[in-house]
Amino acid sequence: MKKGSNKSIFALKKLMIGAFVAFSVSLIIAGCRTKELNPPERATEFMTSHLNLSDEQTRKIAPLAENLFAEKEELLDIRKTINNEIIAQMKSETADAAELKALLNKNIEQLRLKLTKFSNSFMAFHVILTPEQRSELVEKMERRREHADKGVHRGHWGRRWF
Repeated sequence: MKKGSNKSIFALKKLMIGAFVAFSVSLIIAGCRTKELNPPERATEFMTSHLNLSDEQTRKIAPLAENLFAEKEELLDIRKTINNEIIAQMKSETADAAELKALLNKNIEQLRLKLTKFSNSFMAFHVILTPEQRSELVEKMERRREHADKGVHRGHWGRRWF
């Protein structure tokens, strides 16, 4: 009887290792898939194909996409800086509210400067699109928001903490 149970335990271990390997490979593939080589160009191509943009519209939108994607990288850096400070303070015995407040104020000022650039880019984008293209884009955005409100993509490991 012990020999049979040892075989089943061994088989279970093999099954668990196989499941772990399959799960790890799928996560690696999913992570590689999300990395895009040229996001601004892909965004412009996506808008061109989905909104049926003319060549002139595509030519005008391409620099806007490049500028906004450059801003995206800077925004991610700001987020990382704030997260790193929060983690450092959580690890320490005492938190320094003044230091955190100074960091947040500095980053808020950087964000205020970016708001003007974003609003100018938005106005240029709005002018480039025809009313029909804008209404089609609004429909797509509303569908995406409804989909997000259903909670379909709220993180893959369950609910978020905050």
